[in-house]
Amino acid sequence: MKKYILSILLLLTVAYLSAANPLKSGDDYAAMFNEHLNKGLHSGITTSVELPLYAYGEQMLTLQDTANGGIAGYLYNGYMIIDSMQIDSAFCILREGIAKYPDRLDLYLGLATGYLYCLDSKNMIEVVGLALQRERKNKGKWLWSNNERLAKTEDILFSRVQEDYSRFVEADQLDDAERLANIAVEYFPKRAEYWNDLAGIYFYRKDYKTALEHFHKALKLSPNDDLIKANISYVEELLNQQK
Repeated sequence: MKKYILSILLLLTVAYLSAANPLKSGDDYAAMFNEHLNKGLHSGITTSVELPLYAYGEQMLTLQDTANGGIAGYLYNGYMIIDSMQIDSAFCILREGIAKYPDRLDLYLGLATGYLYCLDSKNMIEVVGLALQRERKNKGKWLWSNNERLAKTEDILFSRVQEDYSRFVEADQLDDAERLANIAVEYFPKRAEYWNDLAGIYFYRKDYKTALEHFHKALKLSPNDDLIKANISYVEELLNQQK
């Protein structure tokens, strides 16, 4: 009941903010989202023994243990939630913006990044999935800030999917990587790279037989892809060693 009441209060707060500051464009929603996110998150250089999800693939320094030469920790730009109400408001505002401006790719990616900073991989994957679903409908006719049309050659969403997939794999969050790859394959079953990603999950789990099946699906879609061919050869070699 308490959570339900808080959700109602949050929605009323967002409604009040929207009434007080009319959001007339996708840019307005993006600006309001950033304002609340910046108020709710503290960012700064920090250290830790293990890297959080958002730090993978970003600039960082490895700290060496002078006693044994191993890794003592990492120095990177970290994020910490200091006001959960501001964060929740930010997410509600941008989801409203996406509903009104469903072809603004920057809104989807901004929301996904916000969830990434908050280490909420479940909602992060869900938002990327919504963007993939929309891309199948709009045929890649995306808008960006100022409602500028993105050129079809700018495959920003594909790059984001690959970036998030790699981030999950590096963080050893294979279940999340699998969820993302499955969503990508669901909406774009003819894209070889997504089948290659899915195959990679089974490879990391040492399920080489299933990995090989998915690698062959990828190769069928992209028969001249040398990387996929190399993956198949390597997995076949591993399978032969197991006989």
